[in-house]
Amino acid sequence: MNAKDLLLPPRGTVKPPVRRRAKEIAYFDIEIGRHLRVFNMVLKIGPDGRPRSYAPKARGKRAASFHADLAQRITDAAEAALK
Repeated sequence: MNAKDLLLPPRGTVKPPVRRRAKEIAYFDIEIGRHLRVFNMVLKIGPDGRPRSYAPKARGKRAASFHADLAQRITDAAEAALK
């Protein structure tokens, strides 16, 4: 089984950030397979103008990281949920 088989669409509601920062688009939760959920992901516009998804922070640092292919699939799913 690969990551493509495990990635499910974002769960719950995709909502705009409470505190509006210039580059933040939305916060969302994601479920990857049946055994992993990541809450409070953030969708931002990167310095190059492309959207990117970021893991939540814990003690001021990112709590997780994702392979570039998986990160892009998460970003695509979050963008699709916004439409």
